[in-house]
Amino acid sequence: MRHAGVDFVASTEHSYKKPLEAYLWLSDISHDLRTEIIPGVEGVSSEGIDVIFLYRTGGDLRRALKDVQTFRWSACDVARIAEDTGAITIVPHPFHIGKSSAGNVLSRRNYLRLLKMCDYVEIHNGSALAVERRLSKSRVRRLFKEARLKLDKTLNLPPEDRGEGLGWAISSDAHYPGEQYVVGKTDMDLAPDEDVYDFLKGRIRFDYQSVFELCDGSIRSNTKLLRSFQGVVKEGLIKEYLRTVCRARLLVVLGMYYGIFPTS
Repeated sequence: MRHAGVDFVASTEHSYKKPLEAYLWLSDISHDLRTEIIPGVEGVSSEGIDVIFLYRTGGDLRRALKDVQTFRWSACDVARIAEDTGAITIVPHPFHIGKSSAGNVLSRRNYLRLLKMCDYVEIHNGSALAVERRLSKSRVRRLFKEARLKLDKTLNLPPEDRGEGLGWAISSDAHYPGEQYVVGKTDMDLAPDEDVYDFLKGRIRFDYQSVFELCDGSIRSNTKLLRSFQGVVKEGLIKEYLRTVCRARLLVVLGMYYGIFPTS
């Protein structure tokens, strides 16, 4: 962050980890930098899709965590949660490879309905760069046509998938230092009495800004590609485990309610 000259970074650890602790840690280590940390969380709905919630203060994030517990809310609840907790909402990586992307999981109608409830949609997600660059040079790229289409949408979301009246977010999923090549920029300035939360409420349409040189050799390195896949697989396994636990708990509760399991 020191060398990239980034003004703001949103801390959006997954809800099933420690999002508040992540925000506090980032705030602590960046206290002598120009970069301001925005508190937030990436929640996971009962459908398995990711939605980002940003807050004005760490206290607001702390209070909101009970409302965005993993698998405890639906995509239909996003507008209510945002109103109840005072969140700015973002639909991240809507067509990325995997089962956590709203555009892949929801029907077209429900995807557009979700966009109407949110403030931003992510139009570029840098985590797809390494995979896309490797597949584009691969001899077997034709075998991955569907995956490449999703990656293309993830790197540059088509206008028809951006909804109406939303702001444009750029580059979440900065999982590893030095691998976030593109961030969002705007020529708009904060008013003298305005904080970044109020600024973002204006649904800013951010543009692309490179912070590191987009060198094919660097992006396509085996290490970075393997780390990207490892991260995706690990998060997927954690989510499946948590989903299984939630289902098991629900079955136990239903069994006790209907007398299938003894309560004493």
